[in-house]
Amino acid sequence: MTAFPLIILTFIVASIFHGLTGIGVTLIATTALASSYPMSHVLVLTVIPCLIINLVVFLDGGRIVYYLKKYWLLVLTSFIGSFIGTKLVFIIASHHLLIALGLLIVGYVVMQFVAMSVGKNFKLPNTTPSLVISGTIAGVLGGATNAMSPLLVMYLLSATEHTDDPKTELINASNLCYVVGKIAQLIVLWQALTALPKTDWLMIGVASVVLVVFLYLGFYFRDKISQAMFKKIVLVILLILGVRALIKGFGVYQ
Repeated sequence: MTAFPLIILTFIVASIFHGLTGIGVTLIATTALASSYPMSHVLVLTVIPCLIINLVVFLDGGRIVYYLKKYWLLVLTSFIGSFIGTKLVFIIASHHLLIALGLLIVGYVVMQFVAMSVGKNFKLPNTTPSLVISGTIAGVLGGATNAMSPLLVMYLLSATEHTDDPKTELINASNLCYVVGKIAQLIVLWQALTALPKTDWLMIGVASVVLVVFLYLGFYFRDKISQAMFKKIVLVILLILGVRALIKGFGVYQ
């Protein structure tokens, strides 16, 4: 239980960032916890809190039927990919997953800093093949490492750029994909969840409540503080956590 306050603090930071930007809760929480726990256990601890917060963000955006109709194929491929990716957690060695997570996070952070410096985001083509490939691969990565958002966001930047409100559309569409990804994880991890001790269930319960509370704090400050500065701070934190994950992952070879 000594790590309990640190875990809750991690979820608080992740939740505020998610409220501000619509993404980040799984990236921050997973990268922080993966240095202390096997990836399979990290997924078990985070699946319910992250499912709840992604569902809250998606439902808060409204127009549920609209997003289901427009992005059904992306949702389907994300679900299938997440189901496959979660299965891989029990096949691939934990340190390999840690290395994969570290590379994904560091790559994501570098791309974000480059995008900010040149004033242009990295995007994938808005085509059906790109959708299927992006959704499936993002799902596999999300299922295995909880790092679904980088590739998914790169595709959605193109898919939403000609909508009335691209930022809101990206947030809602991505969170819909995160929701179905978590449902896929929940199906695969159900047996492991039911075997958790009471202390872990207590942490999951507290984390779920904390996430929702601080999510709305993020909503409140979304238009009141500089998101650019907050984003840079969180990216630096992610970079540190990503490098830490790489060090621990490669440490088994020394």
